[in-house]
Amino acid sequence: MLQRNQRYVLYFDMAMAPYPSDAPPIDLAELMPHLYKRCEEGAAVETIDSERRIIRLTEMKPVKLPSGQNGMAMLFCLGDREKADPGVTNIKTGKIRVFEKEDDEVGGLSVHALVSLTPAENGSHLYRMVMEDVTGFGRTLVQNFIRSQFRVICDELDITFNRNDKRPLKTRPMVELMGHASEKLKNSLKVGRLLHIELINYIAEDFGFDEAKFFKQTRRNLSLSVSPALPEGDALTIVEKVKVWAKGAGYDSMRVRWKDPGTTKPQSAKIDTAKQDAGEAFFIRTSEVKFKTPLSDICEKMSDELVGEMAKLMV
Repeated sequence: MLQRNQRYVLYFDMAMAPYPSDAPPIDLAELMPHLYKRCEEGAAVETIDSERRIIRLTEMKPVKLPSGQNGMAMLFCLGDREKADPGVTNIKTGKIRVFEKEDDEVGGLSVHALVSLTPAENGSHLYRMVMEDVTGFGRTLVQNFIRSQFRVICDELDITFNRNDKRPLKTRPMVELMGHASEKLKNSLKVGRLLHIELINYIAEDFGFDEAKFFKQTRRNLSLSVSPALPEGDALTIVEKVKVWAKGAGYDSMRVRWKDPGTTKPQSAKIDTAKQDAGEAFFIRTSEVKFKTPLSDICEKMSDELVGEMAKLMV
């Protein structure tokens, strides 16, 4: 459930890998003005899932990042025909009121995103990006939408390249949003409180009743809850000991959950028990941002206040 004055923000690298792979890369800054135009004209819209859901790029705004580089803020909206009607309850009486949708209205969600228009490194086609963490409207939907929009733009601009002096071939960026592994587990566990460790393994198993072999694989889990009495500073030592035991017991991987001070949402990191020093494992960091003006699940206009807080994370 989204909070009125608080959001969690995920860090990504937007990859603009060329397609085909031997084509020259196309700069994000080259395509953004055309995406902005489509947004202004109401053309940045796509129906998916057999017209059950629709995604719109509702608004875009140029933003100056703390580094002095140019960025672009985007507000995406998702409409879903099968999303349940929203409802509220009276906190004193318990009375419930459900808002019934009118004709052509569907349930919706919004996501704010902010991307740098300058590559993370010279010659790179990776661009730093932060995005609201909204259940039901995540990375894959936004990634595929941007990829589709850029394909339309490149086709309209007739962007081509020559391969071995043959006829020109069409090219476009194959957009991918990759979680930005920004911090090592050992650094975060120095101040965070260890909550839970889950050991995971996938095995083939004969159940004795599956003669037709419908079951291909079994996931074996072992969950370890950590006492709040664990002394401060011992978290990483415990994780290392569990990793060694898990490897000997046949577990391929483990997921560690902990909570940083001053935040309400736990962090998590997946560790390969056979290859990785637990403390060296990277994880996709989530930041918590707060703002004064309340936001609903779906926004008609971009929240400049939220975008401003997100921009502070782009350092």
